[in-house]
Amino acid sequence: MTHALTIRTDVEIVPYHADPIFAAIDRHSEAWSVFQVAPEGDASIAADAETFDALHDLLATPCATRAGMLCLIRHLRWWLTEEAVNAGAYDTEDGPNAWTIAEAREADLSLCLGVERVQRLPTALPSGRLIAPAIDLRLIAASTPVRFARLLSRAGDVVAALVLVVGGVGLTGLASRL
Repeated sequence: MTHALTIRTDVEIVPYHADPIFAAIDRHSEAWSVFQVAPEGDASIAADAETFDALHDLLATPCATRAGMLCLIRHLRWWLTEEAVNAGAYDTEDGPNAWTIAEAREADLSLCLGVERVQRLPTALPSGRLIAPAIDLRLIAASTPVRFARLLSRAGDVVAALVLVVGGVGLTGLASRL
């Protein structure tokens, strides 16, 4: 599979809106959204088939512009993040593994454009469930010695400020009498 698009030589620039990757991204996004809300049964099976076809068309569609490449990278990164829990479902015996192809295409385009690749290193629990790293933003209560040290530091700052003010007033008073 090649990512290169043969561009006619009679035109100098491919218009932004003429890039075929935008239609493929829209089709895949729409199919994925429909599948997410499809009710169980035939509607879900039909939506899954459309999503599968849209994904394979997306991965086979070449980019004609740099903007198309950037949009495809953004879309693939979003999709790979959203579907990370279902990565095993994309492994088929009768065809190529769409998950691996999507990761390779995203990495290839990222390398081509010099865009830093997002590292996906989730944390796995013993149960096999993947979790995202969490940042604890709660305030930590300081112990008594730390509070006392902070109090001494602030008291020292206050005393130094008072010494400067009183000393300045005293020196100004002496200077005005001379």
